[in-house]
Amino acid sequence: MRSMWALFKNERTDPEPFYTALAADAISDLDRRHQIEGTRILDAGCGPGWYVDAFRARGAQVVGLDGDHATLTRRDPVPAGLIRCDAAKMPFADRSFDGVFCSNLLEHAADTRGVLTELVRVVRPGGWGYISWTNWYSPHGGHDMNPYQYLGPERGPRLYERRHGPPRTNRYGEGLFAVHIGQTLAMVRSMPDVEITVVEPRYWPSLRYICAVPVVREVLTWNCVIRFRRR
Repeated sequence: MRSMWALFKNERTDPEPFYTALAADAISDLDRRHQIEGTRILDAGCGPGWYVDAFRARGAQVVGLDGDHATLTRRDPVPAGLIRCDAAKMPFADRSFDGVFCSNLLEHAADTRGVLTELVRVVRPGGWGYISWTNWYSPHGGHDMNPYQYLGPERGPRLYERRHGPPRTNRYGEGLFAVHIGQTLAMVRSMPDVEITVVEPRYWPSLRYICAVPVVREVLTWNCVIRFRRR
């Protein structure tokens, strides 16, 4: 965890070391849980493909998708098997994948419910899902606008732009949206074909009890993970 934090401090200027290490750690954990070699996996919100590479290193067949062309083509060469599309309107048949992986996409998607619905639709019965995102009231929830997010999703961005101008990236309402843990859990629990197996803070999963405490979880979780199984 200490080494990951050291890499995170340089994430904005040199993202590849941090995300490569984070991807290796996440996929190692998923492999222990689900034995991913030979399985078909969707990486929704794949970015430049760091997680795609880590999945393939473990023997999985991976399709990566992202809605932003500049992000998809950031690396040279661009990994094979990446497509550009809206994660709330995926071009895949029902039950196409053994597992779905979605890291830090929800806070950048305008249609949270649409993305969640699609993730469930494309995974087969008995398959697994992993969803993580930076919840709005966490320390990094405002991204470039930190800590103005604590003033709320309307007042915070408005005051930030009044003082500093538009953020460098992820302007609120365009590339950044307020996604809360309680509301997101309610959406997932309302889906009849989904069983939530774990809700935990991504970077300190042993403190998962935090995610059961309303209000507190919105601030202390930092990055929330929902793991689910498709019935």
